Order: sequence, then C-alpha cells, then structure tokens
Amino acid sequence: MASGPQRESRLLRWLTLVLIIVGELTTLSYAMSAPMALRSLNPSTGAWWDAHQFYFMEAAATALGLLIGIRIGRRFVVGARRRSRMLILAMILAIIGFVPLLHICAASARLGWSAGDGSTWSRIVDLAGFAAAKQLDKVLIASVYFLKIVGFALLAGLALIAVAVVPSSMMEEARTGSAG
Repeated sequence: MASGPQRESRLLRWLTLVLIIVGELTTLSYAMSAPMALRSLNPSTGAWWDAHQFYFMEAAATALGLLIGIRIGRRFVVGARRRSRMLILAMILAIIGFVPLLHICAASARLGWSAGDGSTWSRIVDLAGFAAAKQLDKVLIASVYFLKIVGFALLAGLALIAVAVVPSSMMEEARTGSAG
C-alpha cells in the first residue's frame, strides 16, 4: 500500500499528464481549426467548441504551469509532513487564485514575440512549402503562446509554494516550541 507522499507524487504526476494532454489537444484544435470539421458532424457542438477552445487552452496552460511550479518548489521543502501540509496549502491557494492568474498569465504571454516579423514564416515556407507553412505557422504561434502561459504560471506556482512555506513553518515552530 502506498504511503501519503507516494500517493501525492502519483496524483501530481497524473494531474500533470492530464493537463499536458488537454493542453496539446486544445492547442492543436485551436491552431488547426478543428471546430470546422466538428461542425460538419454536429453543428451545435462544433459552434460551442469553437467559442470555448481558446479558453480551454489558456486554462490548461495556466493549470499546468501552476502544477509544475508547485511540484518544483515542493522538492525544496524538507520533511514529508511539512511537504504534505505545504502542498495542500499551495493547491488551495492555486485553486482560489486560478481565475485571476489565468487572466494575468494569458495577458503576459501576449507580450513580446508573436512570430509577426516574417522571419519565422520565411523559414517555415523554405522547409515545408507554402501550403503546409500556413498550418505549421499557426501551430507554432499557438504552441509558443501555450508555452509562454505555462512559463508565467510556473513562476506563480513557485511563488505559491513560497507563500505556503511561511504558515507551514509557523505551524511547525509552534508545535515544536510548545513541546519543548
């Protein structure tokens, strides 16, 4: 039977994998205009997916970045009990702050490189030809946007771990201070 920390690690791995899959699928769906194909099969579902897929992509990227940041920061905490308490607090903070962080990370990811200068387009055309380049360029831009959101959310996840360490340390100190 798996112990608490092993269960936590396994759960975090599964959540990360699910978010990677959802992120990949929604990013490709957005970049390749998949709702158009879906509309031919089921118009109302295709219309709904077309209206919401971009938000699914941003949400998956934000959640993935937060989770990766929390997983990385968790490794710096000594002690299984302390690590477990801190993980619970960081996850609660991530859930509470998810929607504002989603908007902040998405807005931050729109800054900077957007592949609009033409050099990326020229390279893709040279490698794949004009017909394929249009689709590959859309996939590249959507993928970079997704990864930028993940990066900003990862930083937020690390910050949440830092915030979660303080109450965890205070609880530990109060517990050892009252025992000694």
